[in-house]
This record gives sequence, C-alpha cells and structure tokens, in this order.
Amino acid sequence: MEQEIKKDNKLEFERPKLYQYRWIILTLYTLSVFVNNIPGEIYVSVSNELIEIYNTSETMVTMASTSYTFKQFNIKKLYDYASNFINSLFLILVIVNYGWATSTKVGVILTILGSLVKLFVNYTGFYMIVIGQILIGAGKPFILNCQATMAQNWFYPESRAIIITVMNVLNLISSVLTFMIPGKFIFTGYEYDESVESIEQGKYLLNKLNMILFYFAIVLLLCLFTLKSNPPTPPSELVKQEEKSKNIKKTLFKIFSNRQFLFCFQAYALFMGLTKSLMIVLAYLFKACGQGKEQVSIAGSLVNISAVASLAVIAGVLKKYSNNRKPITIILMILSISSLVLFYFCLISENRIAIYISIGIVGLFIMPNVPLLMDMSCDSIFPINASFAVGIMYIGSRIFLVLFSQFLAIVVGGSDSNKGRVTLTFSIEVIILLCSVTIFSFTNIKRKTTLIEDDLQNDELNQKISFCDNANLTPILESQQQISQLNVQKGSILELNKKS
Repeated sequence: MEQEIKKDNKLEFERPKLYQYRWIILTLYTLSVFVNNIPGEIYVSVSNELIEIYNTSETMVTMASTSYTFKQFNIKKLYDYASNFINSLFLILVIVNYGWATSTKVGVILTILGSLVKLFVNYTGFYMIVIGQILIGAGKPFILNCQATMAQNWFYPESRAIIITVMNVLNLISSVLTFMIPGKFIFTGYEYDESVESIEQGKYLLNKLNMILFYFAIVLLLCLFTLKSNPPTPPSELVKQEEKSKNIKKTLFKIFSNRQFLFCFQAYALFMGLTKSLMIVLAYLFKACGQGKEQVSIAGSLVNISAVASLAVIAGVLKKYSNNRKPITIILMILSISSLVLFYFCLISENRIAIYISIGIVGLFIMPNVPLLMDMSCDSIFPINASFAVGIMYIGSRIFLVLFSQFLAIVVGGSDSNKGRVTLTFSIEVIILLCSVTIFSFTNIKRKTTLIEDDLQNDELNQKISFCDNANLTPILESQQQISQLNVQKGSILELNKKS
C-alpha cells in the first residue's frame, strides 16, 4: 500500500513554478558579465603604440590592463591577491544580505563610470585610462560572484552548472574580442612615425575604441531597471533554506572546515592554477623545443577555441546526466592529464601540427572541470550561500596561479630552458595532478536539491498515509457510534417496559 502511494506521489509531485521572466534576467546578467570582461586586456595588443602616442611609461600602460605576464608575478602581486581575496569575501556579504541583483547593479554602475572616465583621456592624460580600468575591475567581483546565486534563484538547481558553463564560455569569447577589436578593427594599418599627424590619429583611434566600450557599457543601464534577486516563488528550495551569513569569521570557519569543499577546492585550484601557469611559461617551453613567438600565439588561441567548444558540449552532457557530476569530473581530470602527456611528447618531437592538435586537446578536457567543480562546491557548503563557494574558488585559483607560475618558471629555466627542464616541468605537473584526482575521488557530495525534494515528497507521503489511515478508521468509528446508539435505545425501551 505504502509503495503504491509513494509511486503515485512521485508522479504527482509538482516542482515550483518557473517564470518566463527568468530569460530576461539571464540575458541581461550574461550581458553584464560579457561587457565587464571585454575591457580587461583591451590595450595589450596596442601597448607599444600607446607608449609613444601618450609619451608614457611601459609601467603605466601595463597598469591599464589586467594582463598578467610573468614579470608581474612577484611577492607584491601575491600580497595583492591575498588582499583581493579578503575584499571578495566582503563583496559576497553584499550578495548574501542585499541580494545578487543589488550586487550586480553596483558592478554595472562601476563599469559604466569606468567607461565614461576613459573618454577624457585626450583632455587630461593617460592616467584616466588607468582610473577607468580600476573602476571597471572593481565592478568585476560584484558581477561575477553572483552567477551561482542568480542561477538557483531563478532556475531549477540542476541548471546551475550549465549556467556557470555559459559564463565561462562568455569570458573566453569576450577575451577573443578583447584582442580582436583594437588590433583588427580600430588600429589596423596604423603605424606610429613620431609625426604630429600620427599622434593625433592615434589619439583619435584610442578615443574611438573607448567610445565603443562606452556604448557597450550604456546598454547595461537596462540591468538597473530589470534585474531582480528573486521571483515571487523561487523554483528552488535551496533559496528558502539558505542561511544569512553576517558573521564572516564563523562562515569562513564552516567553509574551510568542510572536508568536501576542500576536496573540490584543491582540485579546482590545482588544475586551473597549474594549467594556466603552464600557459604563462609556454614561450619558454616552446623555445626549448625549437618553436617561436608565432607558434606560441597560435597555440594560445587554439586552447581558448577548443575550450569554448568543450564547454558547449559539456553543457548538453550536464543537462542529461546532471546527477553524475563526480564520475564525469574524474573522467575529465584523467583525460586532462593524459592530454598533457600527449602534448609533452608532441612538443618534444618538434612537429608543429602535432603540437597544435595536442594543445587543442588540452583545452578540450581541462576547461569543462570549471563548472562541474563550481557546482559541487556550492552544494558542499549548503546552507551557506553559493556565492561564497564561487568567490573563494576564483580567488584561490588566482593565488595558486601566482605560486605555480613562479615555481614553474624556475623549473623550466626561463630563456635558458632546454628539453631536460621541459621534461622535469611536465613530470611535476602530472604527478601533482594525479595526487589531486586521488584526493578528489574521496568526495561524496550529493545534489542538495534532490535530497530536499525527496524530503518534501516524504512529507506529502506521510500526509497521504495519515489521510488514508483516517479514512479507514472513520467507518469503524461510525459503526461503533451506531452500536452505542442502538444499545441506548434498547436500554430505554426496557426501562419503559418495566415501568409499565
């Protein structure tokens, strides 16, 4: 009887309503992520021209971008990342206590202001570019840390990993545009020749570039009027059961004492940190194997292109196999390590076609780990807000990136690299990543939404069973009442007979 009721209950269980307005929310939020990310490295490809046009220093132009070259990775940069980590945690409190929409709007306002400030560069000086970039960069964590919270507030929780995947795809595509817009569309054909005309033309072209970025930013005004943190009835029980984290020390203690979160964190930090640091020392690796700057550029582009393709594929896989995140992640990790081994042998062979194919395979398998590990880390810390997991994972991977970049640069030997050092570099990477997969295999993170819905179904089941029990007892009680009434009537008749 109970099994039949439970089966019927699962069929009849209705999930909370999804609102059509969620597509407007998703579109505008993804637009804010996209637009905010474009200015990051927009001046890198024309940095040499900007130094001459504005008669400024290389340091000033470098400050205008968020491009992290090897020479920037030092102790001070590590300190800066540690400071950013602390600041990011306080930004997460804004998301938790005031809503992700409010946080995103703050990021949008900073993006618009930064884009506006840069329009005055030709009236003041190049330092206005730096100020504008700082404002836009300050808005980034306000926007990017909201992705998990936005997803679970407006969509079913199993869609969270897919939405995080979309965010990563957008970041990769916007990074491609960052290099394409100035070099291929704005400054194409421009050459600085120390003449007044070339200086004026260069300033005009930079202003044109800044105007395009400003037009992109103006579109984000729509976010200020349309973004909402929650629908009338959130489609996820996670939203209702999340706790408001006001004590950041207590929250951080809970997070970093959570073994399941630490398993995810180390996997994300090691895989992302090591592979990205490998890209930073790519020029040294290629030089040791007889390859030049052109080959490095092509290889770097192929990694991003293959990463976009793989993230698009993994989104479909996650939609179909959303409850099998752990085995999918482990398979991808093993394939990632195998692709690094393949890349090493192709690099040593000095076969360019093989090198291009193998490094494309590296991007194909490594990047899909990002949304999977992010999604599991969000579940691991529940009922703490998911934005904490996203923020800590991002900033943590950056810190690991600094450490590994310094370490690998020493191991490979910089410009004095040779094939022996290349072998040692790849050996260290593979050994560390194998240890990371082994540790991650001990995770046991279940999708919290599934558990919550099972509890809700069990509650409804108990209510149905109680209803059925009451329904069965009712006829018995009624028959007992009828018998007692008959007994009363018989007793009354006997008394009347005696009296008569």
